[in-house]
This record gives sequence, C-alpha cells and structure tokens, in this order.
Amino acid sequence: MANVFAGKKIAKDTIDEDYVGGGGVFDTDIYEAVIKTAFIGKAQTSEARNVTLLLDIGGRELRSQTWVSNKSGDVTYVDKKTKEVKNLPGYNQINAVALLVAGKNLGDLDTESLVVKLYDFDAKKELPQSVECFTELHGETIHVAVQRQTVDKTKKNEATGEYDPTGETRDQNEIVKFLAGDKMVTISEVAEFIKGLGESFDDVVDGGHLLKAIKKVPAENGIYADKWLTQHKGKTYDKSTGAKAVGKEFKSAGADAGSGEGKKKASSLFDD
Repeated sequence: MANVFAGKKIAKDTIDEDYVGGGGVFDTDIYEAVIKTAFIGKAQTSEARNVTLLLDIGGRELRSQTWVSNKSGDVTYVDKKTKEVKNLPGYNQINAVALLVAGKNLGDLDTESLVVKLYDFDAKKELPQSVECFTELHGETIHVAVQRQTVDKTKKNEATGEYDPTGETRDQNEIVKFLAGDKMVTISEVAEFIKGLGESFDDVVDGGHLLKAIKKVPAENGIYADKWLTQHKGKTYDKSTGAKAVGKEFKSAGADAGSGEGKKKASSLFDD
C-alpha cells in the first residue's frame, strides 16, 4: 500500500509555526526521543487519517496520535477570515517531523506494511495488526516539547450520546512541538534561517538540501525552546472543567516565527 498522503494538495509556504502555548507519565519539559514506530490510522466512519508515533524517551514509551486529514481525507482547509488555503494544524505538526528527520514532506516518505500491537476495542486488549509505517523515521532521534495536562474523566451519556465530565480528573501528556534531533530548533526557525540567506524554503526541500540546512542553523537561533521552557517547564496545564470555571488554566502566548517564503535562486547555498 502506498503512502496515502502522496500527491495530496498542500498549501505552499505553510509550515508548523511556533506558538509558546501555554496520569501523564512525563512532566512538562523538552525531551530527546527516538522514534520507535510511526504509522497511519484511519477513522472508522470517514476518510480521516491520523499518524501515531511511538517514542522512546530514556527507556520509557510515549505514544502520540495526531489527526492529519479531515473526514474527506483532505489535509487543507480554507481560512474563513482570509480565504487562504492552509494546511490543517495536525498535518503541519506531523509534516514537521518528516521535514526535521528525513528532510522530506510527509507525502514524499516511503511506507511499509508492518505488524504492530494495537488496542482492539472489541477484544479489550492489544492485538497484532498490520499498519502502514513511515519506516524512514524509525530509529531516528527528535526532540519533543511535552506538556503535562489535567483533563476531565468522561462517561458516555446514553440519552445524548455525548461524553460528559464525571467530576474526576486524570493527567495525560500532549506533544506541543517537535524540534530537530541534533539541536533544539523548530522547522519554523529553520525556515527563517533559510529565508534570511535569501533562499526559498520549498526550493531547499525540493532540492533535497533541508537536512544540510538544519545542520548549518546556529544553535543560538533556537529561541523557541528557551522561551517555552521558561514559561512551562515543570508546570501542569489544567484543562479540566473545574479549572475553566475558575480561570486556572494557563494562557497561550504567541511566538510566531513566520513562514519559509524566500527568493528563489538558481542554485542552493546548501548544495555542498
């Protein structure tokens, strides 16, 4: 089975932007992780797709599932205010992993059918299942900004079919940002570096030079990591109903690093 994202129309010059936003096993921090498995999942009642990452962090596993396409299988949407075509946030986030690790867009990665143990809701246990994996990402290192969150426990309301809060809470982890494996820079910071040299981000990616560009980004360009850690390290983001009622949840702060648009040149600075 081929990569279902191959040939998908994506918004050019649209990448994962940097926002220092503001029981989970990991405390809020930035961790170095090894990608054990990265595979594609599908919704039962639509064409919506997700990508699940199984990460090894110091011998402990962190599992993250991100929805990257809508129910029609598209990875873009039209912004209601600007009328611009943009990539879905989930697609941008996972595409950032593909770019930072393999130097390619998600749709350009090779896939391979592998058997992975996944939870089966009917059997109520993990069973071996065949899934399409992005094997180019397997075994590679990446940094992850992990947030510890307190959320509501929910129970299905048989009358409405909705899941309502029970009054109890639990802690969980959410990955809010992916950064390069050899230095803590985001894909947006890499794009800004490329733009500052007069290059086009898309041209560098299409030319196969992105990984070379990442290696040349000065470590001091990675300001997102320091800002995020200063604001969030060790803190738990309370997203529960009770917290919202009294205004205890953390607020988000913007740190938009912009897009990767730049002037196209005949040859890339990263050819060597």
